[in-house]
Amino acid sequence: MSATLMRGVLDQIQTQAQQLSGAPKARLDAPEKGFSFSDALFNSINEINKTQLDAKNTTQQWMSGSSDIGLNDVMLSMQKSSISFSFGMQARNKMISAYQEIMNTPV
Repeated sequence: MSATLMRGVLDQIQTQAQQLSGAPKARLDAPEKGFSFSDALFNSINEINKTQLDAKNTTQQWMSGSSDIGLNDVMLSMQKSSISFSFGMQARNKMISAYQEIMNTPV
């Protein structure tokens, strides 16, 4: 699920929550309210991307023969990338499951 698609899903959830509560339309992630859930979500996605890019760069440097990078550094960065991606996928699956459960709840 891409970041823009996730933003759209979050906006839909916020809009429906506001309609159900009868509150005036206001963004839940407004700057005056501080750090929002969507900000945390996008920061975590960016961190996952960063770990994957670091693993890719480390692997490429090792394959090109860089003397300051060992095989253990490559394996460690690849494992960090794999674990962060797995965690991100699990979090995404839980959010989708929660969204589907909310959408299937009778009003």
